[in-house]
Amino acid sequence: MKDRFKRRRGRASRRMRVAFAATAAFAMLATLLAIPSSTAHESNNEGHIPVNTNYGFEVIGRDVLEGVTDGKYTDVWSHDGYAYIGTFQNPECSTSGVFVVDIAQAIANYPASAVGATVAEIKSPPDTRINDVKVIDINGMPVLITTEEPCGAGIEGGAVSDFNISKPCPIQSDRDGDGVGDCNRDNDNGRKSQDGWRGPGAPDRHGRGGISLWDVSNPVNPRPLEKSFLDFGGVHNTYPYQSVNGGYYLIGTADTFDFFDTFIVDITNPASPQLVTITGALDWVPQGLNLDQLETGSSAGLFNHDVWVEQIDGRDIAVVPYWDLGYVTLDITNPASPVFLGDSTFPATDPLGRPYEGNAHAAVFGAGGDLIFAGDEDFDPASFGVTFEGTNFDAGPANFGPSVEIGFAGEVIWTGGEGCTPGEIPEATSEDQIALIQRGSCFFQDKVDSAEAQGYAGAIVANDAARGDALLTMAPRDDFPTGIPSVFVGYSTGEIMKAGGSTTSAGFLNFNGWGYLRVLNNTGGFINVPGQSPGPLPEVGIGQLGEVGYYAPAETLEDLGLGTAFGDLTMHNVEVDPTTQDIVPTFDEGPRMFVSWYSLGMRALEYRPGHFHDNSNGEGSYSWNVHEVGRFIADDGSNFWGVHVDTINVDGEDQQIILGSDRNTGLWIFTFGCEDQGEVPGPFYCDGGND
Repeated sequence: MKDRFKRRRGRASRRMRVAFAATAAFAMLATLLAIPSSTAHESNNEGHIPVNTNYGFEVIGRDVLEGVTDGKYTDVWSHDGYAYIGTFQNPECSTSGVFVVDIAQAIANYPASAVGATVAEIKSPPDTRINDVKVIDINGMPVLITTEEPCGAGIEGGAVSDFNISKPCPIQSDRDGDGVGDCNRDNDNGRKSQDGWRGPGAPDRHGRGGISLWDVSNPVNPRPLEKSFLDFGGVHNTYPYQSVNGGYYLIGTADTFDFFDTFIVDITNPASPQLVTITGALDWVPQGLNLDQLETGSSAGLFNHDVWVEQIDGRDIAVVPYWDLGYVTLDITNPASPVFLGDSTFPATDPLGRPYEGNAHAAVFGAGGDLIFAGDEDFDPASFGVTFEGTNFDAGPANFGPSVEIGFAGEVIWTGGEGCTPGEIPEATSEDQIALIQRGSCFFQDKVDSAEAQGYAGAIVANDAARGDALLTMAPRDDFPTGIPSVFVGYSTGEIMKAGGSTTSAGFLNFNGWGYLRVLNNTGGFINVPGQSPGPLPEVGIGQLGEVGYYAPAETLEDLGLGTAFGDLTMHNVEVDPTTQDIVPTFDEGPRMFVSWYSLGMRALEYRPGHFHDNSNGEGSYSWNVHEVGRFIADDGSNFWGVHVDTINVDGEDQQIILGSDRNTGLWIFTFGCEDQGEVPGPFYCDGGND
C-alpha cells in the first residue's frame, strides 16, 4: 500500500491533542501538520528476494487474472467458492476494478495452467482504483463491498469530511480569501457540490472516492446495489460485520486528512446504505487518547489506515491501526456512538535498538480476542538524517521547500535564537552557509523564510530543551513557497552543531529496518509472559495493549545490502487461522496467523510464549514469543499484498485454504500443514522442537 502510505495519510501531528481545547493553539498546530502526498503503496516494485527456505505452504492453485501484471493487484477476499481481487494503479490508472475467480477451477487447472479461472471482471469508474474487497452475507444475499480511491494524473490530496459540520478544526486558514476557514465543514471553497456528498478535495481531482456494494449471488454476473456511495475523496479500507444487536454495518477508513476519518455505515439494506457516524482522533482526545509519542520516521503521520471488528464478550469491538498513534480499540456496539477503549504505545526501540518507526498498518484479533496480531508497514528502510563533521545524525525532513538531497552542504552558523523574523537572524557572510535556529514561538516555515531572507543556503531547526531529541516532519504554512532546503534535528544534535562545523549531505542515510509484526495484550488487564530471552523465565508483566511479542524476518532488521533492489521487505496484511484460536499458547503450539509480506513472500506464525530468536542459529528471523512455522517465496520472486483464509469443499470434504494476492502475478491458493513439512534443512520446524 505504499502509495497511500508515504502519503496517504498526511502527516497530522500528535501535538494536535495538546492544542485541542485552545483555539489560539490551532495556528501553532500548523507547524506540525503536513500536506498529504498524492501516492500510496507505490514503490520500487522491482527485483525480489530469492527463494531461501520454503516449508509449510503448498501451492494448489493459481490464476494470473488475465495477465494484468506489474503492481496491479491489491487485496483478496473470498466467499462461497469464489475469490475477489482488487486492483491498484500501476502501471497505469485503468478501470480494471475487481477480478472474480472460480477457486475450484483454479485448483483444477493447476499446475498445468495458471489461467482460465477468471469468471467476471467488475470495472471500476474511470481514474479510480479498488484497494479493498470484502464480502458479507446480508439476510441471505452475498454482498461485495469495494473501496474507491482516485488515481491517475489528476489525483491530489484528500478531502475534508462534510458529514461532521460541528467538529472542531485542527487548523484555521483561509486560502481562498472568502472569510470562511478552509476546514469549516460549511465551506465549499468552490470545489464541492452543494448537496454535501463530496468533500472539497483538489479542483482537478479525478475518479471516485467512496464505496460500492454489489450483489454477488451470481458471481459470474455481479449486480450493482449502490455505486460510489460517500465520496470522502477516497476510502481505503472497510470491514463489514453483523452487530451483536442484529443489524449489518461496515466500518471504514476515509481519506479525509482531518482527524475524522473513521466512519460507520448501516448496510442492513445494502441497496440503500446509510451513514451512521464519523469519528476519529479528535473525538478520542477527551476520552483518554495516549499522547506520549510523537509521529516519527520517514512516513510520519496520524491517520486511520485499516479496520477490523470482532464480537468479544458480547460487544462489537473494533481495532483501528492509526499509523504513528498506535492501535486504537473502540466499542462500536452502538454504532452511532463509538466508545474509545484505548490505544497502544510503541516500544521505544525495535529489536536491534533503533528508534521505533510507528506505521500501524493492519491488525486482527486472535486467541478469542485476548490478543491483537498487528502489523507495521514501513517502506523506507533508511532513516532521514544529516551529515555533520563526518557523523550522521538522525533528522526530520521539511514538508516544504526544495529537497535537501539536491544539495545540503555548507558551514553551520548558530543564529542565536528562534529566528521568527529576518531581524532575529544575522546576515550570512557566504553563499553556502546553513542557518541553525532554535525551535519555538512561530511556524517552522517562518524560521526558514527568515534564514532565506538573510542569504542562507539552507536551514536547520533544532528542538528545544523541553522537548529533547524527539523528531518530527516540519509542516508548511498555507501561503508562499520557501526557496531553501531545511531539516529538523534533536536538541542534543543542535547543541553539538552550535559548537561549529559543516554539513556535507542530508537525506536517507542510515538503515533502520522495514515494518514487522507485533502481538498486543487485549485481555483487559495485566498478563505475565516470558521476557526477551530464551525459555519461560523470567516473566514480565504487560498491561492492556502492551506488546507481548514480535516477529521480523532477518531481512527486515539487518542491513544485508539489499536496499530496494529486492523489492519491498515490509509486512502488509495479517489474518488468523480460525482453527487454532482456541489453542492455549505453549512453547510447542499456539494461535496461528498468516502474513502477506510483499517480497518476503507468505509467512505462517504462531504465538508461542518462551520462544526468543535473534538469528544466531540461522533461523532467518528475530522473534519474541512468536515462532515461525512456515514460509513461501516463489521461484521467480513474490510480492504478496493480500491474504485471506477460507474453507472450501474438495471431493466432499472441507479443506482450509489460504489465498494470497501477488501484486505482479495474481491469485495464489495454498494449503498449510505442519505435519506435511517433511525434512526441512536448517533450524526450521513447526511441531514441537527446541530453540
